[in-house]
Amino acid sequence: MLDLDPNLLNAHPDLRQVLFAYRETLEPTPQADSEVSELLAKGFRPRLRVVEGVPSENMTRIHGKLIAHGLLQVEIASRTGGMLYQLTSLGRQACMRLARFSVDEVEADVVGDEVTAEEESLELATV
Repeated sequence: MLDLDPNLLNAHPDLRQVLFAYRETLEPTPQADSEVSELLAKGFRPRLRVVEGVPSENMTRIHGKLIAHGLLQVEIASRTGGMLYQLTSLGRQACMRLARFSVDEVEADVVGDEVTAEEESLELATV
């Protein structure tokens, strides 16, 4: 298994946004091609071409980086099915860590604001 630099996704928000977009569930639609239907049932999905906040000209590079870092898996479905993508277990773990980190960060900001407000009230009391 590849080791993921924990700062990689924090340093590159575009990577993080595309990774999170693949985390969202997609209801498979019936396909004429049984191989494509089978992969869709396993959680694969068509390539995302648009992710809000990510320039479309960066999507190819971002997909390549996510695959290279072991966060995204790609399957060639068939001649007509195209390429399908799915988060790897490392990709799912990274999403969970990032989500947990974001919650902790928000809680720290709230606690930090409370301390700041408390400090301000002490400063006002001493004036």
